[in-house]
Amino acid sequence: MNTAETLPDGDASRVCLTCGDTALVLCGGGGHGALEVGFVRALSDLGIGYDRILGTSIGAVNGAFLAGGMSADDLAELWRTVRMRQMLRPNWSWVLHPRSRPGLLSLGTFGRFLERTLPSRRFENLRVPLTIVTTDLITGKACYWEGAGDIIAPLLASVSLPGIFPPVQLDGHPHIDGGVADNAPLARAAATGARRALMIDCACSNPCKLAPSGLIGTIGRAFEIALARKHLAVLRLHEGRMDIVRVVPDLDDEPGFLDLSQTSTLLEAGYQQSMAALSQLPGRAVSTAATDAGPVSSISSV
Repeated sequence: MNTAETLPDGDASRVCLTCGDTALVLCGGGGHGALEVGFVRALSDLGIGYDRILGTSIGAVNGAFLAGGMSADDLAELWRTVRMRQMLRPNWSWVLHPRSRPGLLSLGTFGRFLERTLPSRRFENLRVPLTIVTTDLITGKACYWEGAGDIIAPLLASVSLPGIFPPVQLDGHPHIDGGVADNAPLARAAATGARRALMIDCACSNPCKLAPSGLIGTIGRAFEIALARKHLAVLRLHEGRMDIVRVVPDLDDEPGFLDLSQTSTLLEAGYQQSMAALSQLPGRAVSTAATDAGPVSSISSV
């Protein structure tokens, strides 16, 4: 059975699972999640390891494949095969019955894709401990799914962008995208015993060249902006509490939140810029640089 727990706001002191001290933290960011795959490829090539994975939204999906034993190279190839039109289907149940399962698009096709392609569908069979973040729509709190049970339902809930996808029922409550409550689960990483976190920013909100078109594009862009602002606030909160090795990618042209047309470009940018940035770490080990806020290494490729 899955375990869902919430941490009080600002409380990272409760230890639930004792793992090693390095956590791979994979944030939500829609199509920008391809950057994370490139980042993990760079970690692998540089011999930088991690002891557990915490993922939110698309980061949870990436994390599930990696925790199940799929290599970053194979995950990159899988990303290249995915087409958004294959994954997104109208949510006809809501169209025909507006009071049921609100959301423009169905998660059914994506769920079947996960069932076919995930290396493992149960937490207890994963090679690396995994935590999936969702948001309880009733309590408003982040929930953390880990330890035992099927991972498909929490994954679907974690990517359920409100308004676009319907909420997913977990333990009797409707759950939506984990990024709403905790897009960068650093507090949870600390609660599991992690002393340092490895991450790449994929919650980007740089100015776009054109205004988003359509309802889905507008919702996605608005969510993207909200995630990026909250992301920076969470980083500032945790800089003095744990060592954070963070790659900040530099993108010339950012695709839309649900745009997969530039997947190959993002995969390569995530890899090349992470290689350049992570290679600056002494001995290719996780290290920190002193700042006024505390130990943190924020490295960007230039």
